[in-house]
Amino acid sequence: MYRQSYPNDPGMHNMATAGDSHTRVSYRRNATFCDRIGNSVMGIFIGIILICAAVGLLWWNEGRAVRTAQSLDEGLRLVVPLTSTSVSMDQNNGQLVHLSGPLQTDSILSDSTYGVAINAVKLKRHVEMFQWVETEHKREINEGSQTRTETTYSYSKEWRSNVVKSGSFDNPSGHHNPNSFAVEPRVQVAASVQVGAFYLSHGLINSITNYRKLKPAAQPSGSDIKLHDGTFYHGKDPFRPEVGDMKVSFEYAGLSAKASSHFGSADTVSIIAKQMGGQLTSYQTIAGDALEILYFGELSAKAIFDKEHASNNMMTMGLRFGGWLLMFIGFSALTSLVTTLVDWIPFIREVVSLGVCVLNMSMSISLSLTVIAIAWIRFRPVLGLTILAVSTLPFVISKFKVNADKRSH
Repeated sequence: MYRQSYPNDPGMHNMATAGDSHTRVSYRRNATFCDRIGNSVMGIFIGIILICAAVGLLWWNEGRAVRTAQSLDEGLRLVVPLTSTSVSMDQNNGQLVHLSGPLQTDSILSDSTYGVAINAVKLKRHVEMFQWVETEHKREINEGSQTRTETTYSYSKEWRSNVVKSGSFDNPSGHHNPNSFAVEPRVQVAASVQVGAFYLSHGLINSITNYRKLKPAAQPSGSDIKLHDGTFYHGKDPFRPEVGDMKVSFEYAGLSAKASSHFGSADTVSIIAKQMGGQLTSYQTIAGDALEILYFGELSAKAIFDKEHASNNMMTMGLRFGGWLLMFIGFSALTSLVTTLVDWIPFIREVVSLGVCVLNMSMSISLSLTVIAIAWIRFRPVLGLTILAVSTLPFVISKFKVNADKRSH
């Protein structure tokens, strides 16, 4: 029967090879009706947990969104624009200030192995190794009382920035990778960074991530390291790499005003932070958030806060969607018992599954909106009550539809 249905199937084998790949076959018993009922009952408990987690996520997200928005509004009201960055004024100590200017650092970040040096805030060494990579592809075939799984493992050579453990391959023979990198990746950071007379905090320095590729002009002298298209190569031939060969490239961020003109003009940044003498550090708002903001380019204080508001809105909407999705999955697990009870009746199974899916969608949307509304009532009662009214629409519409159907009959 199976061969009639699948005449071209490779057959009942444990392992078949084709090129640098092979296939393994395994079997598992299909779940019985009682097994599916048991799984659905377990799904009820899982669904309750997921719904509770979704409610907690949505509640926390709304509180976070309001706190961040209020903190940003507070910051915009209090911020003091600095007309000059060459001198720190004592009257601004402890105040939230806004300033713009080119980055400066005395640090020369270098890597003696490759003869690389630059006057910048950060220097990143990126390392890749040519390695064997295993790809797994599964094909499942239902054979009635059991399911046959054909797993195909194929092997190729690729550049990877992490060590691929060949010992865990299904067939490690002939696919051996080195256990570690001969050269490790690393990031160097300047000891001190300034904008004018002001020194940046570690938090502000961490925000400097505008990495650009550094293209060395010459390969290291007295070394077998090769240089090709701005990348250092450890191996015999860059065009015919072998397993274990490595590529090393460099990137820099935050070009200093003291850097060579060969690299271009210095990076200009705009900062919102608290002034403490000649230091710029984090400012704690009454609303609850700490403000320590850095953007590249010359931006006004309002432009910076507008960007932060936009970022906050995007994060809020993303977490709302995540909360709703988690709740929808929770309701689906909660109601899986209903579809399981009829999944042996073909036509009714499809109808019931569609109805349950619509019900789960309506309930997850309504409960999500209810949680969001209750969270907002404390801060903006009108908005919160409006959202709460919208959350009841699916049930109100259903009620009117049922009444209309009764009158028509």
